[in-house]
Amino acid sequence: MNAKSKILVVDDEPLMRELYSDALSDCFEISFAVDGLDALKLLADGFRPEAIVMDVSMPELDGYETCRRIRQRDAEAPPVLFVSSNDQLEDRMRGYDAGGSDYVCKPFDTVELLTKIRLQIQADTQRRALHAERDEAMQAVLSSADMAGELGVVLDFQRELNACPDAVALASQLFAALGRYGFEACVRIHSRGRMISKSSGGPCTALEHSILNALEAQKSGPRIRPFQSNTSFNFGAVVLFVRQLAMVRGVEMDQESQERHGRAIDNIALLLEAAVSRLQGIEGEGAVRALGATRSLIDVASETLRDVVARNEAMTLEAREAFAHLQAELDVLYIHLGLTSRQEDLLTDLVKSHAERVLGVLERSRETEGSLQRVISDLRVQG
Repeated sequence: MNAKSKILVVDDEPLMRELYSDALSDCFEISFAVDGLDALKLLADGFRPEAIVMDVSMPELDGYETCRRIRQRDAEAPPVLFVSSNDQLEDRMRGYDAGGSDYVCKPFDTVELLTKIRLQIQADTQRRALHAERDEAMQAVLSSADMAGELGVVLDFQRELNACPDAVALASQLFAALGRYGFEACVRIHSRGRMISKSSGGPCTALEHSILNALEAQKSGPRIRPFQSNTSFNFGAVVLFVRQLAMVRGVEMDQESQERHGRAIDNIALLLEAAVSRLQGIEGEGAVRALGATRSLIDVASETLRDVVARNEAMTLEAREAFAHLQAELDVLYIHLGLTSRQEDLLTDLVKSHAERVLGVLERSRETEGSLQRVISDLRVQG
């Protein structure tokens, strides 16, 4: 039987701790901290949970500051799920800035909370598996950035874009370019009727999804906006949120860092302009492929119609010859059958009537052929 995952619940209210125990103890091994300082001490003493459920409103040290200190002490600390009665974008942004992975509103739904904790544990396990490989790749691209220079990143990105067949490949190239600048981000791209959302470390967290949703909903105003110590870029088909890229730079930042961040914002805007242009090219290539397929179908339809016309002409000729042969045989038989003139006339009229009916049907099929030919001609003109 698999052992229960260990989680740490940080809440200063005894009643809430009891609620958490009732809701989560069947699925997780729970440890409690009565406030942020108590949580920091537990972690400093070596306690290692797989996820932390953190109340936001606590005395002395609130949840955001507690999470921030946890991340400062240990970059590989477990995911933190904030729990708060506030559900505004600014509150979620503060949680994101502090290093949170998800955000749950009070009063929480037990099933939702259990699901979110499990998802964060799974995602953190996957991130750890990729961590060594990602660090190695990041070191390689950072070294490359030092040699190529900041503008070289833009030029390399534009060259690599031509080989991107879809939005997923484009997002990977964008993260590689941002990595060379030393930044992490999350991005949402719309292309060919699909939407993808990714972050530098892999799939977006639930909190990153909610931030991208809010940014995408902001249709008016500047395309580049500051969000506390972060910067967002909304270029329509591409929405990018770059973490720890300061658009509003305070006096606490040294001059060199201020200049580097300013250049980075300009260069990232160039990256996104190129990305949007490439997305348009991808759309156009898809349209060209669709047009080629349509033209192939038109050619097949034309060839099929020519075969039908030829067969109908042959059938018409064969029908005329068959009725003519039948009438000739009747003329010979009239001599031997001893029919009256009226009976012969009736029989002849009957044959003629059937002949006209059959030939009329064949003639109407020729009208249908003409209509199909006009449709095919119109499709060729439109193509």
